[in-house]
Amino acid sequence: MKLKKTEYGFYQFTPVPSQAELEKYYSQKYYQEGRGSYAVSYLPEEIEHFRLKADLIFRQLQRLHKNRRLKNALDVGCGEGWMLQKFFQEKVEARGIDLSDFALKKFHPHLVKFAVQGDFYQVLEQLKGEKKSYDVITLLYAIEHARDPMRLLDDARHLLSSRGTLVVLAPNDFSKLHQYALRKKFIPKPFWVVYPDHISYFNKDSMTKLLKARGFKVDAVVGNNPIDLNLFNANSNYAVDPTKGKNTHYYRVRTDNFLASIDRNKLLDIYTILGGMGVGRDLYYYCSKHI
Repeated sequence: MKLKKTEYGFYQFTPVPSQAELEKYYSQKYYQEGRGSYAVSYLPEEIEHFRLKADLIFRQLQRLHKNRRLKNALDVGCGEGWMLQKFFQEKVEARGIDLSDFALKKFHPHLVKFAVQGDFYQVLEQLKGEKKSYDVITLLYAIEHARDPMRLLDDARHLLSSRGTLVVLAPNDFSKLHQYALRKKFIPKPFWVVYPDHISYFNKDSMTKLLKARGFKVDAVVGNNPIDLNLFNANSNYAVDPTKGKNTHYYRVRTDNFLASIDRNKLLDIYTILGGMGVGRDLYYYCSKHI
């Protein structure tokens, strides 16, 4: 396997794994063994944090749509169902797609009937054939797993309504923070490169370039907890000492939950500023069609 820089500036493994290989991995191992950012079980404060992140996404959507009622949503890569659940709580008609329904059955079994298990591209083609359109399409931790990110964005654009919003959430990899940590030798190597969990690796510059090339206007970039700042502290550098990872994760969860208990809108403001700087372990891109 080789990591190659694409014309858009993001990195991608080549050759890309086959669809059969990916389906086997996600249906049998990914959620079941707690790979990536997923775990077999969560503490109550972690579940609170998942719900908080979904709430912040919805608040940003309300800001962009000036509180206009969102009629429907498509959650591509719905995973454990936190965003799908938020849509239903807000009376938004929602559907989900994922390669595996294992996690959804475990955490939100009542939503399984609203989700389709299968290949993203095949399901999206079917929806295009049905002439569906959506006010919101979310790709949350999905595009880095996709065999063909360009096609995924093209399909999403086709299905997005004229006034709709696409939300892409992806890890902020090879970021300015990561490059700084490498130059200063705070970390020995790009620890964020994990195959086959992630096939592609984006940062603010490369994702923005890709989105614009596929016909989107980036209306906002929002960050989240800048947990990677812990790489600057030897006492919490989880890249050098992986045993520090879990406690650093809990620090992130507790910090976000505490700040949200004071004012969720101001927390969203903080992460909007950080996102504009390209800072955050993940970045959220809120996009409309460039017409």
